[in-house]
Amino acid sequence: MGARIRALDWSQTQLGPVDAWPQSLITAVNIMLGSRFPMMVHWGPELVHFYNDGYATILQGKHPGALGQPAEPWWREMWPFLLGIFRPVLAGETTYFENGLVLPNRQGFVEEAYFTFSHSPIYDESGQVGGIFVTALETTATVLQQRRLALLSHLMAQTAGSVLPVEAAQHIIASLSTDAEDIPFALLYAHEPGATHAQLRAWFGLPAGEPAAPAAIAISLAEPNPSDWPLAEALRLGEPLLVERLPERFQPWPPGTWPTPPTRALLLPLLVAPGSRTAAVLVVGLSARRPLDEAYRAFFVLVADYAGRALARATTIHEAQRLNQALRQVNSSLDSFVHIVAHDLKGPANNLTSLLEAYHEEAPGAARDQLMALVETEVQRLTGTIQGLLHLLYTQHGAAATLPETVALADVYATVRGEVTDLLSQQQGQLTADFSAAPTVHYPRIYLESILKNLVSNALKYRTPKRAPVVEVRSRRQGTDVVLTVTDNGRGIDLPRDRERLFQPFTRLTAEGEGAGLGLHMIQSIVQQRGGSLEVSSTPGAGTVFAVRLPEIAA
Repeated sequence: MGARIRALDWSQTQLGPVDAWPQSLITAVNIMLGSRFPMMVHWGPELVHFYNDGYATILQGKHPGALGQPAEPWWREMWPFLLGIFRPVLAGETTYFENGLVLPNRQGFVEEAYFTFSHSPIYDESGQVGGIFVTALETTATVLQQRRLALLSHLMAQTAGSVLPVEAAQHIIASLSTDAEDIPFALLYAHEPGATHAQLRAWFGLPAGEPAAPAAIAISLAEPNPSDWPLAEALRLGEPLLVERLPERFQPWPPGTWPTPPTRALLLPLLVAPGSRTAAVLVVGLSARRPLDEAYRAFFVLVADYAGRALARATTIHEAQRLNQALRQVNSSLDSFVHIVAHDLKGPANNLTSLLEAYHEEAPGAARDQLMALVETEVQRLTGTIQGLLHLLYTQHGAAATLPETVALADVYATVRGEVTDLLSQQQGQLTADFSAAPTVHYPRIYLESILKNLVSNALKYRTPKRAPVVEVRSRRQGTDVVLTVTDNGRGIDLPRDRERLFQPFTRLTAEGEGAGLGLHMIQSIVQQRGGSLEVSSTPGAGTVFAVRLPEIAA
């Protein structure tokens, strides 16, 4: 800078040739050049610039053009701020600021910067303040580092206790919102295995549901919507993805923390759990006042790492809790299973033993033939129970291999009616059907028969003794689905009391009947595995309606 000052033609500046300068200015400039600490001298009414090598690095894009030029217009972007400093110094005061916020335009944009600096008056030969001596140290890196470390600490502390993924997502976004200078907005999208869209889980800084923060974004499209966040590309790359020109991409575009709205964002893929297909993408806005330098990128790498770990931890805890709950339910069901099966198998087994003993003691004749008939009845009971258990196991574990076909519901009904003819005759009941609204359905036939047989059999078994059973079977269309209803006039179900237990395995709501309590559970398993549902409405003493929604399975 000494060489530059000597080489400059000062006669073309407002200060004139060097040999006309006052000694006070020459002394101040020599002191400045002799220091390695960043220093600047402003001289004269226009506050003409002098600065040393240390200060040249601070000026960045304003160097070397600022040398010998007035402070204004070179600092026009922050002139009101500087005037607030210069005026008291020109009046004889000394100022000092530590880590003060300054907004210079040194790289083609107004940036967020921090300085510790002092301004002191320089007195000329007349004893008047002729200029200003500036010592400055840029502390931007330190201030930003402290602020970003505080956010990361907050992120770790807030997500440590998250037990649900949704809680972790909310805590992550809440932590990011504590540093709106670095992250003016953030959106967290989660993509579940097999889903066609990623869902917005938490956000701040942008209005949810608006074009810039849609509730869902398609993941599986061959050609993504150019007005959406490119989440699929970020997940495919597995690394931060920069998205620019946000005001052009999303309209309207809201302002950020600074007067200038953010124009860029990073999409950060998050590893939710090792080996899991569940994924998340964190969309973070970039400050309009900071360049995306190495330190800024490193900060977001840590944000993604911390956020991913928080989600993974919450997902693992949630999955463990879910498995524990499932295990408790299995254990509970197993206890019921052991109790019921022991009862259902022990009774026929004991009866068979007694009947066989009596059979061997009885002489040939009518009495012995009657004993054999009773033996056959008990064998049928045992066979029915075992078949029910095998059917349940197949429903839960072998259903995926059963292919759908176009089935006429009237044919299924005819098969079921044939199997319950004897029971219907014994009870003098009525069984009618109407499939005119939806005569066919594309569904595995074996499951249609199982569904209808169980519902019709239950309607007949749990009739009320006050009247003969009347059972109606109907079908209808509901959008692209077929709804099969079975209506009876039986004893009904106390749903406020028994709804929670109704579809549980090995559950009987009454002491009557010989089943193991598996039928409704099997039906629900069948329809839910194929995206359907089983609904029930009932009035105690009047009857019950079961409605089975069957989504048609494509061929």
